[in-house]
Amino acid sequence: FLYIFRASDQPVALFGRTFSDRETLLGLVVASIVAFFFTPVASLIISGMLVGGAIVAAHGAFRMPEDLFLDDADAASGNSAAQGLLSFLGAPGSRV
Repeated sequence: FLYIFRASDQPVALFGRTFSDRETLLGLVVASIVAFFFTPVASLIISGMLVGGAIVAAHGAFRMPEDLFLDDADAASGNSAAQGLLSFLGAPGSRV
């Protein structure tokens, strides 16, 4: 936020030294990471990522993928299962 909304015509100068754009961005990234790990935000984000990972793992464990694939004979015969969710990707004008 500070990097984007700063005045671009005025370089950052601290302690008598002028910093380039790359040095300014790197310093702000390091300061953000340090601030991130010294506040309770880090534990909140890590907890959220762990809960999300557990939900994804549970979904993968209980998913039944047997009915996800069509046989070639079903797709060629125009079976009702082949006219499902992605049926609009067929040839133009094939279905009105």
